[in-house]
Amino acid sequence: MNNPVLKRLVSGLIGLLLLFYIGNQIYNASYSGVKAETAVYANAEDTIQMTGTVIRKEQLLRQSVQGVLTYPLGEGGKIAKDGVVAEVYDSAKDATQQQQAAHLSAEIARLQSLSKPGDTYAANPGSLTKQINQGLKEILTSLQGRDYNTLSSQRDSLLYLMNEQQVVTGASKDFSARIAQLQGQLGAIPTSGGTKMGQIKSPVSGYFVSAADGYESQYNYASVLELSVADLKAKKKPQALGSDVIGKVCEEFDWYFAAVVSQDDALKLKEGNRVNINFPFAVGKSVPATVAAVNQPNHQGDAAVILQCSYMDTGIASVRDATVQVQAGTYSGIMVSQKSIHFEKLTKEFTQEDGTKKKVEKEVQGVYVMHGNTIEFVQIIPLMSSGSYVICKELSDTDPEWKELMTKSPIRLYDEVIIEGTDLYDGKVVK
Repeated sequence: MNNPVLKRLVSGLIGLLLLFYIGNQIYNASYSGVKAETAVYANAEDTIQMTGTVIRKEQLLRQSVQGVLTYPLGEGGKIAKDGVVAEVYDSAKDATQQQQAAHLSAEIARLQSLSKPGDTYAANPGSLTKQINQGLKEILTSLQGRDYNTLSSQRDSLLYLMNEQQVVTGASKDFSARIAQLQGQLGAIPTSGGTKMGQIKSPVSGYFVSAADGYESQYNYASVLELSVADLKAKKKPQALGSDVIGKVCEEFDWYFAAVVSQDDALKLKEGNRVNINFPFAVGKSVPATVAAVNQPNHQGDAAVILQCSYMDTGIASVRDATVQVQAGTYSGIMVSQKSIHFEKLTKEFTQEDGTKKKVEKEVQGVYVMHGNTIEFVQIIPLMSSGSYVICKELSDTDPEWKELMTKSPIRLYDEVIIEGTDLYDGKVVK
């Protein structure tokens, strides 16, 4: 290396490499390849999935007279005390004949009422059209909600209105031919058939369910609010039922859904709060409920949650064990990506009411936002998390949290929130 030219070349090359290295470090320090997205306003539902048991105050119904049963009441239908739940006939033929006779007699009575002067002739065609449209809507609503118990009566009411409209508009003068046809069918039914052997009446008022599963007395309805995690996790065996059991009556209109939930989910359910329960595999719609109890020893670990509801229909009447989705709340606020959230330990000096200064050190949640080419760390107040996104409270200077902010400002609507980047810190300038 005594050659002076070679020495100059090596020295120059080393200098270039050193300049490149220094320049690269400066570039990386000022440009971190950040990626940002705009914070927008959003609404979100906080939904909890849980598997539990429906608990009702149920009383079994037993058949004291042997024979074939017919049920004048639909599944989940309301029954008064001493109301007829089932009628007993000697044979299936007798039962069928009685049902046919009752149906024909009812239809004849409806058509005969249309043939009598009175309200029918004074009815307004426009009013009838509105009633018919309303009747169609009610039938569609029942079909959509799977409430099949009311379809028969709704169908009869709609048919009556449509027949009444024919009389009022002159499309049909009377229904004497149809009445005569129905009377002929009624007369053809043997008068000796259809004799009732007896009736089964409900000892209490409530909802009627034609099936029993043996779990009717496994939980004490009176102490349902005291159920623990251990109670719900214990395997209950169904009670053996006799062949004389023909159904049951849910004595109280209020029923409960009891389930075990995690500690995190228990925090979202406060006693007295209104929620909605969705039975996706049984009912297909949401029903309103109230959080009646959250039993969690020492507020740690799993909790036994008891939800109270008074809504009843055919689907719910037969549900026992089910996996449901509970809508614990609806939140509105500024939505940010979960991966944009950072935890930073900050120190800030606050002025007390008496004028004295107090220095506070606290770890807070926040995000880094772009203001021009400068990065700023801003605090967030999370309301709920969906796993990938977080809904944050949109703060104003009138909110109590404003006085406790550890950063200059909170997250703002339309802030450019950094979701990717390295070596982020408050005040950093990027290019």
